[in-house]
Formats: sequence, structure tokens, C-alpha cells
Amino acid sequence: MFMMPDKSEREIAILDTGSVYCVIVTYGDRFHFLKQVIDACLKEDVGKIVVVDNNSKSSEKLKELEKTLGDKLKVIYLEKNTGSAGGYKVGIEEAYNDKNCQFMLLLDDDNLPTPGSIHKALHIWYYFRETNELFALLFYRSVFSDHILGIKFGVIPGAYWINSFGNFHIGRAFQKLLRKYSKDRLNKKETSYPVIKAILAPYGGVFFHKFIIEKIGFPDERFILYADDLEFTYRIKENNGSIYLCSDLVIQDIDKENTYHPKANEAIIYYMLRNSIFFSKKLIRNYFIFTINAAGWCAYFLIYQQIKVFKSIGLKPYIRRLKLIAEAAWCGMKGNFGEAFFENQKLKL
Repeated sequence: MFMMPDKSEREIAILDTGSVYCVIVTYGDRFHFLKQVIDACLKEDVGKIVVVDNNSKSSEKLKELEKTLGDKLKVIYLEKNTGSAGGYKVGIEEAYNDKNCQFMLLLDDDNLPTPGSIHKALHIWYYFRETNELFALLFYRSVFSDHILGIKFGVIPGAYWINSFGNFHIGRAFQKLLRKYSKDRLNKKETSYPVIKAILAPYGGVFFHKFIIEKIGFPDERFILYADDLEFTYRIKENNGSIYLCSDLVIQDIDKENTYHPKANEAIIYYMLRNSIFFSKKLIRNYFIFTINAAGWCAYFLIYQQIKVFKSIGLKPYIRRLKLIAEAAWCGMKGNFGEAFFENQKLKL
């Protein structure tokens, strides 16, 4: 049953960061990033840090850290990499089922919350709670151009997904021009819009009371990887709720490397394209613009992007890559989910 916390619970929570649980998913060999994030959360005196070890190379180090931190750290070790969708679902479930957890802050394993920001998030949540039934707060991350443009110019974060095809939208070119033209202004600290509504959000930096899960549910494991965070947070809007991007809540991304590249792992390319195309279908408001964006997507991904890497990968891999992209697009349009197979072989993360 969907239950709102009463006033006494809110008054206690606002004074106590111990009611906040941080949920982090890690993978690969990223302990050097993860440890910094854990330390930052501990300095905020949060109630518990829930780390989902998505079959990483850091398991032994995490076990040692568990012994040191005791009840402050809970690590869930998965036998295989279930992607971000499976990882965050397990972590959120763990926090949700803990009676001492009232609030959750979702973080990537390279997201450093700035000092005092979690306590500040409690105060902001309390303020918005007086007039909102269902909402989440979103920490500001300068690695996202829509966060910058939102806070500086009021451009709604996530708006470019409306009528897009797989996150491709011709209108984004205007956003890039705006950012380039206003480069000096963007580097200034002052903000024009300290709080702005967003349509959707990444996992990293989302702060909410756990009762929101009773309304929107958990991340959809079928996505595996990519767009699962957007689909999860968009459910807030689908349930007449709101997401507020707050410039005073700041996360520093300590690993700014872009995971996607035209030469990336086939599984990464497949999931990114399939899931983003499927999710974009939820946001069609004008089929004419959607069709134009679909044509632009084909020109970009099937021609321009692949020709760029043709010389380095050769003819045979190039043809294979085109088939992979076409199949991912088809499965996205049809809504074929789960783990990906291509030419009868499972694509490994």
C-alpha cells in the first residue's frame, strides 16, 4: 500500500542523515573510484552504504572493507554482471526492505557527493514535501550538458527525448550551439534557475523517500544496460510526479571517460541502441518529427558513424557491425528484451 510518511517522521528524518541509504553499483576494476565514493558517503554519516558488486574484480578488497566498516557497509556479490538494471534493482530492494532506511541516494561508483549535500537534500526534500505528493530530487552533475543548460537557461533536462528516435533528435544541434555560443557564461558559478523540473534522470544522483518505490516499482531487469535508469525515473512523471534538478546538490564525477565509442564492445552498442529506441517510443508526441529523427538516426549510425571506423575495423567487421545495429534497432522497435544474442551467440558485457 502506498503510504506517505507522517509529519513526525519527516521532522526526525530532516535532522538525521542516518535515515539515508546510499545505493552504489560497481563492476570491472573500479575499486579506486568506489573507495572514494564510499569515503565521501561515510563523511556525510549516512545510515548505510549498499554496494552491489556486479561480478567486479574488487570482491576481495570489498570483503576486507566490509570487515573494517561493519554495519555501515553492506555488499551484495553477484555471480555475473547483470548490467545496471539488475544491479540497481538488487541494491534498491536491499535498502527498501531495511526498516531503518527512509531515504535513498543512488550513485554510480564514480559519483562523489560534495560535503554537506546529503544533509541539504533532506532539507530540500522536506520543503518540497509540503506541496508535492510524489517527487525525487536530482543532484547537479556538470558532465551532463542538459544539467548545465537547465540550470543556466531553463532548458528542461530530458526534453530532447521527446519525439526522438533512440536519443537522436535534430533539435539537440541547437542545444550544442547554445552551449558553444555561451561557453563563457556556462563556466560562471551563478545560476539563473537554482531548481528546474526534469523529465527523467540517470541513476547517479537521484534522491528520494523510499515510499516512491511503492508507486513506481523497481528498475526493469530486462533492459540489462542503458536507458533502464531513464525508464525507471520516467515512471515518476508517468505517475503524475516530479523530478527536481537542484543546483545546490552537487556531484563530482571523478571518472569522466565516455563508455560508448563506435569501436565499443558489441554488447554495449547493442543494448544502448535497442533500449534507447524502445524507450524513445514512450515519448512520441509528434509522429512527423519522430520520423524525421528516425531518418536522421539511420544516416548517423548506419552511415556516418560506421564509415568513420571503416578503415580501422575492415570490411567484414564493418558489415557485421551494420547487421548488429540493424538488429538492435529492430528489437528495440518490437520490444524484444532480455540478454542479447547475435548470430546465435550471446553478447557478453
